[in-house]
Amino acid sequence: MIERRVLVARQAGRRRLRAVVVGSVVVALGAGLFGLAQSPLISARSVQITGAVHTTRAEILAVSGLGHDPPLIDVNTAADAHAIERLPWVDKAVVSVSFPSSVRVVVAERRPVAVARLASGRVALLDVTGRVLADVARPRKGLVALLGLGALPAPGGAVRGATGLFVAAAALPAGLASRVAALAIRPGLGIVAEVHRAPQAILGATTDLRAKYVALATVLSEVSLQGIATIDLRAPSDPVLTP
Repeated sequence: MIERRVLVARQAGRRRLRAVVVGSVVVALGAGLFGLAQSPLISARSVQITGAVHTTRAEILAVSGLGHDPPLIDVNTAADAHAIERLPWVDKAVVSVSFPSSVRVVVAERRPVAVARLASGRVALLDVTGRVLADVARPRKGLVALLGLGALPAPGGAVRGATGLFVAAAALPAGLASRVAALAIRPGLGIVAEVHRAPQAILGATTDLRAKYVALATVLSEVSLQGIATIDLRAPSDPVLTP
């Protein structure tokens, strides 16, 4: 009986010792892995950026924090993508990590569809949502001017309350861009187009814009407009010319 008790005690002791050893090994491995994860060996030493044309690498690295070679386990891909999307030109951003030392950033940039004059004399580039992409010294060719927007926010901000103008600007065909000088909203008329060396064109609402622009192009090319003050395109299949 005594020998049996001694044997059981020895086995229990061996089990306790084994548990202590295993626990120590696990703790040591965990500490080693944590230290390795925090080391420069597993950090964002290589950041690949694609799709950025107007947005600089320095801007992307600054807002995301990826310029400081953070450990990969500290890289929050969703938060970094949202931070990058707040940059003026960026529409969408996707951030992904690849161990041991790479981060990839894929950017889709916004497209300017119109310009607006700033109080400073410079020109703001605007996308279809009304977002200010940049302010430049000269307007870009092929972009229609928008009138009556009031004070514009800094790049990255958005103009509110003039959605129809941006939609009309985005729908303007390239063939008409050189003829249409500006778009504006007029009380009682809706959207109107100021046309170079031609009468004002009334577009009205943003419905049937493609048909309205086709009708405008047809009138400008095929109809004598001498003595005409307005071209009413609110019913594009039946344009009305008013002296």
